[in-house]
Amino acid sequence: MAGTLEISDDLSWMPAGWVYDYVLGRISFTLKDKDAALASLLLQSRIDENGGYCDLRECGANRFLLLVQAADDAYAQVEREGPTPFHDPSFYPGFLEQFRRLREMLRGARHK
Repeated sequence: MAGTLEISDDLSWMPAGWVYDYVLGRISFTLKDKDAALASLLLQSRIDENGGYCDLRECGANRFLLLVQAADDAYAQVEREGPTPFHDPSFYPGFLEQFRRLREMLRGARHK
């Protein structure tokens, strides 16, 4: 099962479910002190919570910038930790690639 993150009208991120859930959890943790409501939305959008769907298309520009920064911070943390926390470390490079793609999409999106 895959998760779906609607970023803009023409941009969606749809990785494997475990990648989606893990990334949203990490971004949410980084974001919680800056925007608790957005952090909660991400957590509630995980697969076990609502089937793995999150729509950010109505996210305002300032809030979206916080999201982009939180994604960058979470990614840096995952890089520092390396593959050790993964049950199967061979999945780590593919996971990083999916996370990188999300960050690129977020940076390229325009919000109101």
